[in-house]
Amino acid sequence: MKKILSTIILTIAICLAFGQGSYEAFRFSQIDYQGTARFLGAGGAFSATGGEFSALSINPAAIGLFKRSEVTFTPLALSFSNNTTLGSNGTLTGSHSPKYTVPECGLVIATPINNSSWKTWQFGFGYNRIMDYNNSFRAATSGTISMIDPILDRANGTPFTNLQGDAYLAWETWLIDTIPGTTNQYFSPLSGEWLDQNAIITTSGAMDEMSFTFGGNYNDQLYIGGSIGVPVLDYTEKTSYKESPTYDNNIQGCTSYTVQTIQKNSGAGINAKLGIIYQPVNFLRLGASLQTPSYFFRIKDTYNRYMASQWVIGSDASDEYINYNRFGLSTPLRFNLASSFIIKQRAFIAVEYDFIDYRMSRLIASNNDINDNNWLYFDEANQDVVNTFAACHTIKIGGEIALNPKFLVRLGYNYRTSPYKLVDNEYNASAHTASVGIGYRSKYFFCNLAYALRFSSDNYTLYQGSYPYMIKNETHRVAATIGCKF
Repeated sequence: MKKILSTIILTIAICLAFGQGSYEAFRFSQIDYQGTARFLGAGGAFSATGGEFSALSINPAAIGLFKRSEVTFTPLALSFSNNTTLGSNGTLTGSHSPKYTVPECGLVIATPINNSSWKTWQFGFGYNRIMDYNNSFRAATSGTISMIDPILDRANGTPFTNLQGDAYLAWETWLIDTIPGTTNQYFSPLSGEWLDQNAIITTSGAMDEMSFTFGGNYNDQLYIGGSIGVPVLDYTEKTSYKESPTYDNNIQGCTSYTVQTIQKNSGAGINAKLGIIYQPVNFLRLGASLQTPSYFFRIKDTYNRYMASQWVIGSDASDEYINYNRFGLSTPLRFNLASSFIIKQRAFIAVEYDFIDYRMSRLIASNNDINDNNWLYFDEANQDVVNTFAACHTIKIGGEIALNPKFLVRLGYNYRTSPYKLVDNEYNASAHTASVGIGYRSKYFFCNLAYALRFSSDNYTLYQGSYPYMIKNETHRVAATIGCKF
């Protein structure tokens, strides 16, 4: 186990230079809808219930249930997380300060139609936060497997005048040197030594989706809708990794070395959604929707790598490099099935099923990448996607009841299966979310408040082919929404 965990900690430090990998394809394919407080409080179970702006991001037919025009705004959303990371020296628990966001703003225009079986047409515009990347966690272990080992492997056979990437940084910081009498074979004073290894990872940013939705209501029985979505990505990951001797103050004069990495990704994509809601009887609504893959044609990738070594005698050494890349991404197809039981127009209970197959995520090389032969790397990363990830299933259960014409109470629960192909009791990256909410509504004004508690785990790795380590996450989320009808 200790050898495995030494390998795990190295996932943080070694190959972040491969900015576009299978985990990036997976990370930017995930969706965790934030939405309004009403949506959050009822567990997001509005795909068949309809009449809720945030539901348009899942089933655009939900717009057909709007009989009046509406403006909704969520000015307050706070989240707070606690993370526990598995390590050979026990567990490490860390947390980050509450994060404030504005996850939703929307407008729906409902236009009545006279003398027709089509009762209303609707148009909606706004945005939803569909993924929040703000998080932080730590990992620590010790062992004889050093980050220097794979650097040596890559450096061997290359003359020191042609070293690139991490090998160049290690050379400039005296962490590797040529074997006497050679110019392309290397050794390191740290290779094979017992080392303490520590890493801190902080991620920030979000994916927000602008949506343009059209829908209609046919005879208060059939509701249809379609939308165009424009997801906008902004992601930053900062990693700080350190190795130092476990038993001695120094190893051949080296007291420690650090590697710091900042990776930034930004870009925009496009997708389309189609949905339908059918109400065969007054108390039952059935819904189905399909979302095309989101196509990100040009994601910008900025990668900054800094390495520094500390020595007993002589000056410390440091160096860095910056890479600028771009890549495309196609996320998987998604579909949703839902049912909602309406109870005397005062309450509803809804059940939903979401499906996404993360094996269908694909990194796409641009024309310049192909000319530079970098397309070979994308083929390898896409094969890693197929080998690592799996189809993911989500069940949502939610409900709402009006205590009187103005005050409402909501409850919800979500379960998401692990998105990884290899799942066991220790590395099951499933997620559970429970939520509760309250609301007030009058003829022209409404406000809602919700709280959600999410327990999840993830197999986190930062380079391809490495052994993942487990992070258990507990997230508290509070949201407040105001709106008006006209």
